[in-house]
Amino acid sequence: MTTRLIPGLALAALLGCSPAPDAPPDAEPTPTELVGEIVRTCHEMGRPIPRTPRDAEKIPGASPRAIEALRSGAVVIHWGLDLDEHGGTTVVGFEKDAPERGGRVILADGTVADLDAGQIRELPRPPGDPPRPGGPGAGRGAGGR
Repeated sequence: MTTRLIPGLALAALLGCSPAPDAPPDAEPTPTELVGEIVRTCHEMGRPIPRTPRDAEKIPGASPRAIEALRSGAVVIHWGLDLDEHGGTTVVGFEKDAPERGGRVILADGTVADLDAGQIRELPRPPGDPPRPGGPGAGRGAGGR
């Protein structure tokens, strides 16, 4: 319990308690925020992250902009990840260059945070291979298979 509490407190200190000050209240959500909504919906439904962009299309409320961001690799997620196995501070997705340059990350509860590269390295990640842009099978010829 303590190991989850400390990262959670550290994340709360990194994120603060309010939305990003640079975003006007009526601003259109970014692609990363839209993908975060898909992750949040999966979390609330007790389902894993979709395995493919096509599966993501079937999530209630999934935005076409989110699906395109996933297909293009602009936003990268851990496809098929069981969210029940990971705490809310686990990084499950991010903008393509965020781990190296900083940027927006998606946490297991669907929260989106704007962090620098050092802060991103401090957060837990799922074990195994890093997520692949475009989903499983991306880049393996026509049709992705």
